[in-house]
Amino acid sequence: MKMLDYVVMANSRLRENLARAVELTDPLVKAFTASASATVRIVASGSSRHSADCARDYMQDILGMQVAVVTPEAFIDREHVFPRDAFTMVISQSGFSTNSIAALDFIRGGGCGEGVQSVAITGNPSAPIRDHADVVVDYGVGVESVDFVTMGVQTLVEFLMLFALYASHATGRISGERVDRELRCFESAFDAHAAALRACEEWMDEKLTLSRRVPACVVGNGPNYGVAEEGALKLNECIKIAAMHSEGEEFVHGPQMQLTPDSLLFMLDDPRGSERLANLHAQFRTVTKGAFFITAHPRGIEGELAIPAPTNPLMCAIPNLVAFQYLAAQKTEELERWEMHPYVRALRDTIGTKADGYEDSIHALEERAKDQYGQ
Repeated sequence: MKMLDYVVMANSRLRENLARAVELTDPLVKAFTASASATVRIVASGSSRHSADCARDYMQDILGMQVAVVTPEAFIDREHVFPRDAFTMVISQSGFSTNSIAALDFIRGGGCGEGVQSVAITGNPSAPIRDHADVVVDYGVGVESVDFVTMGVQTLVEFLMLFALYASHATGRISGERVDRELRCFESAFDAHAAALRACEEWMDEKLTLSRRVPACVVGNGPNYGVAEEGALKLNECIKIAAMHSEGEEFVHGPQMQLTPDSLLFMLDDPRGSERLANLHAQFRTVTKGAFFITAHPRGIEGELAIPAPTNPLMCAIPNLVAFQYLAAQKTEELERWEMHPYVRALRDTIGTKADGYEDSIHALEERAKDQYGQ
């Protein structure tokens, strides 16, 4: 199985997980309702944190409460104090991330107060993370054997949103009718995801521009800020080009000064459309033909990638993530950039970001993928 296979397969997995949403989210919903907390804190790093940033606005809207997203380091150092008495969940998609394990140990050690449960969300409940959590929740990604997660990102966004939906209903904040309406919105988001896959196939015709080995900027607001974070990460770790992420107005307060005619710039439109961002894209397009605008509200300007909006605009990250996943999978393969520099590869074991057994777990996933998917 290759990375692009998982980018495409995500659509089916999203629909399958929606069909068993109650089963998937029930353990986490029960832990949340038992806590009687009025705020939620998500502790995560890398793609898991980006997924949480993609889902956060929807979660806040549905739950009617603050949802904070912090890294494990910040959580242990200072962010465990506020918000007070938050329901805290720690995410590690692989279940091997040493910083997430450290955050769980901090909770178990009384860092958030005596008697607070350590709650872990993972795609691999048999991984070492299980030994550091009181509650372990499998969010339903299934088998994804490529280290650069794609299907795992979208399914985690979906899971966090579904958790918020059912937790809100369980605590009496929203009605059953609202739940049914939101479930239809998920279907709309998956239809937009499928449309994004088709649009990205055509987008790859811009192969000479998209293949530039130059620093890149990825810009987005709200849920699309999480998309920008994940997009920049995929450009960094897969295609091996330096990439930064930024909100819209932050970008035009300095970072835009680096643009040249050779630059790559990816701007994500706001969920409900932004005249300001559209105008900025049109202006930056006069500087570089490598400026692209990902939007559900195309204006017929060159450089637009049209991806439909879901019925609930706060779900826009689900289809918009496809652009960067597809780009990373396609260009890393075509340009043969999977391998990192030998000096960096030599440091992998000494850097120590994963618990013992991680490489063996990847090999095991590869064998499971062959059995399950026949490739």
